Amino acid sequence: MELSIVIPTYNEAENIATLIEAVTRYIDASKHEIILVDDNSPDNTWLQALRLIPQLQTNIVVMRRIGIKGLSTAIIDGIVISEGEYALVMDADLQHPPEYIPSLLQSAKSRNADIVIGSRYTKGGGVEGWPKLRLLISKTASLIAKLLLPEARKLSDPMSGFFLVKRYVVLQNRKQLSPKGFKVLLEILVKCKYERVVEVPYVFRSRLRGYSKLGYKQILLYLLHILNLCRWRPFKFALVGAGGTLVNLGMLFVLGLIAPSLINEFFIVGSALAIEVSTLFNFTLHDMWTFRDRRHGSIARRLILFHFAVIPAIITQYGIANFLKYFLN
Repeated sequence: MELSIVIPTYNEAENIATLIEAVTRYIDASKHEIILVDDNSPDNTWLQALRLIPQLQTNIVVMRRIGIKGLSTAIIDGIVISEGEYALVMDADLQHPPEYIPSLLQSAKSRNADIVIGSRYTKGGGVEGWPKLRLLISKTASLIAKLLLPEARKLSDPMSGFFLVKRYVVLQNRKQLSPKGFKVLLEILVKCKYERVVEVPYVFRSRLRGYSKLGYKQILLYLLHILNLCRWRPFKFALVGAGGTLVNLGMLFVLGLIAPSLINEFFIVGSALAIEVSTLFNFTLHDMWTFRDRRHGSIARRLILFHFAVIPAIITQYGIANFLKYFLN
């Protein structure tokens, strides 16, 4: 099997027939399969899909999940039971145009890519019918991902829900995946091992029928997901920085007790010593806590590189401290 098309569904009964008909136009029934993963929709989407199978010349698998909900986990479950070399993920509401399926598959093969992302924001891509607020929310969410996740920074659309991935990429990292909310691609980008990611432009369409499931709950889940993926680094970074400031001030206080001259006539030396102690404190906590999963090389090398990285902060802190001491007393 070459390609498995994984489509999570929930209350998509009025779209399902149109969706399957559209998808089958662009796939090879002998080498491709469609996997519908339904979270026991109240409108019986799964049942509607089952009734369509006898009418079609396509391999269709319907997975009905009872007691489990969530778009991201539905996608992972669909990929796990798939049989294709590649798994292509798309929504059931036809906002991801089926005619781009061959383009994503061809890009994976011709460019030797492990992940191919359908991008709305690269040259040739776009969004159809979105109000300015929805576009702003999407681009803001994408910016947050790029700021906090290094794996997303070189991509124009890391938030895309329309993408293709080599099945083994997900399977070999299955135990590490714990997706929440709607953005399973970010989970794969951050936690899976792969070599090459490429983007293919596409135009995101208006919803054919039904209603969007994006709401405040999904936005909150996304933010929590991002923080989990970056291991809450912004908060850890802030806490370590605050701790470093307290260590610096504490060191100056201790020097004032045991070596008053380092706070008075030799403050240039005392302030430098306090800054170095706080720098070592910051390095230790960042190395063991904030960036523990990103450590490379020996501890000596990491310590030297850390000092180079914080040179601007050291110069600023040292300059302000001595300005306050010698010019403002």
